[in-house]
Amino acid sequence: MKSEKGIQAESGRRASAHGKRLIIYRGAALMGAAMLISKALGTLQKIPLQNIAGDRVFGIYNAVYPLYQLLLALVTAGFPVAISILVAEQEVHGARGGSNRILRASALLLFGYGVVCFVLMWSGADVIASWIGDTEAAQAVRMSALALWVVPVMAALRGYYQGRGEMLPSAVSQLSEQTVRVAGMLALLALGWHYGWADAELAAGANAGSAIGGAAGLAVIVGIWARERARDGREAFNGYEWKAVDVDKEKREAQSLGALMRRLALLAVPVTLGALAVPVLGAVDAFTVPRLLRAAGDGQAEAMALFGLYSRGQPLVQLVVMVAGAMGSALIPALAAARLRGDEAAVRQQAAIVMRAAWMIGAAAALGLAVLAEPINVMLYADDAGTRTFALVGCTALAGTVSALTAAVLQGLGAVRGPALFMLAAAALKAALNAALVPALGIAGSACAGIAALTAAALLGAGAVRRAAGAAMPARRAAGIVLALAVMAAVLVPAERGAASLLGSLPPRAAAAALALGGVALGGALFLAAVLRFGGITARELRALPGGGALAAKLQSLRLLPSGD
Repeated sequence: MKSEKGIQAESGRRASAHGKRLIIYRGAALMGAAMLISKALGTLQKIPLQNIAGDRVFGIYNAVYPLYQLLLALVTAGFPVAISILVAEQEVHGARGGSNRILRASALLLFGYGVVCFVLMWSGADVIASWIGDTEAAQAVRMSALALWVVPVMAALRGYYQGRGEMLPSAVSQLSEQTVRVAGMLALLALGWHYGWADAELAAGANAGSAIGGAAGLAVIVGIWARERARDGREAFNGYEWKAVDVDKEKREAQSLGALMRRLALLAVPVTLGALAVPVLGAVDAFTVPRLLRAAGDGQAEAMALFGLYSRGQPLVQLVVMVAGAMGSALIPALAAARLRGDEAAVRQQAAIVMRAAWMIGAAAALGLAVLAEPINVMLYADDAGTRTFALVGCTALAGTVSALTAAVLQGLGAVRGPALFMLAAAALKAALNAALVPALGIAGSACAGIAALTAAALLGAGAVRRAAGAAMPARRAAGIVLALAVMAAVLVPAERGAASLLGSLPPRAAAAALALGGVALGGALFLAAVLRFGGITARELRALPGGGALAAKLQSLRLLPSGD
């Protein structure tokens, strides 16, 4: 029998483990909520841009933005996670000085990267615009480049605080960035519209919002860091003031910074490439679709307007993918810690839960966007132009979500090469399929190419996770998800058709909004209830979450969750 002290020690370890899980889940929820709000703001800013300025300006914005997003994702997708992992290692041993050196090394590395990318974009704006297929996009390229002065350093600071388990600074910085970005873009758009700016100038003003928002987000998180340094760093500062300079120590620290930069790059860059499926495919589209449309006979302005129609569904897909990716990234440190401890059972369980969530969230979102494509299109953009393409683009939410979360899981498992190879394969496939399908099918052909390319990347990534962690989805869980999707479709499709006839007396956009929002609520509720009832999520898994025991009991009392599971 265990002694009283042994029982107390075991109880203490369990309480400590529960507390750590609670912090992890709260951090994931906080980052997910911040990302949700941020992407919602990013989605909303595009609606007045298209409504006021038209599809051509919208097309220029969406042709330039993927290139900026691609360059930025190289530091915002992988580096914060890599920094957080290294900082977490230092924090475990109480080495705050090591954490500060990691922050310094990452800030210097990412600032240098931002400066190089700014110079390339600014000086090569005319060439980039010609590659896009619209020479008037050069001003928008230069305005986008301005954000590269500030956003990379902000990414370093976010990773530093995430590694310390403090998600609030990153969340506040993200919300500040997006809020000011939207406000700045709308202010410039209103100013340009008032003074009669040309399409190219309106698009440049819209792209300048990224730099304005980035400066605000950086100012917020630097302010948090500066207050912390002022509060906690007085002793170190005073000690340094009266000590002689140790030249050898400074050389060692300089060498340490260089080694940290190399380690960060080796850890982050390959994994970042694996998380770039959606941005890379966006860049491929920007540099191929307008040119292919022009080769098929459309003029420069008409081709860019068609590209604007094609881009209508992208913000919602990105919203789904980015929220899921943010939640997955917040769980990476726990997955990496389980792997370092050699706890294979925990690694397998956590990887399996993340992957199942990816399939569930992505599949439900893709189905909802496809079924509700017409009312969502009218609600957001005032007409139903390009609805078929909108629905096809919406279908990429499934593969995009799975690709993003497989990249995150593989990073936590230490498998960093696979996602990069999957991304390169998807990009090559997308370019080839664009060349084959766009001349014949127009923008719908590019949407079909996106489904095929992202699906290939998602399947390759899911297979890699299964091999690395043994995280296979049980047949019963997969069947539960499929049945839940069938229920969602069987109810949502006739409900949407029937409600459309009942709302015919309303103005078209108001009726579309009622259909879209009501359909999202109905579809989400149906899918959640069905996936619980059919075994897609188990009571045991719910109980493992903070507060999940009471939730599982409540769902079982409502007969939404099988009692025997």
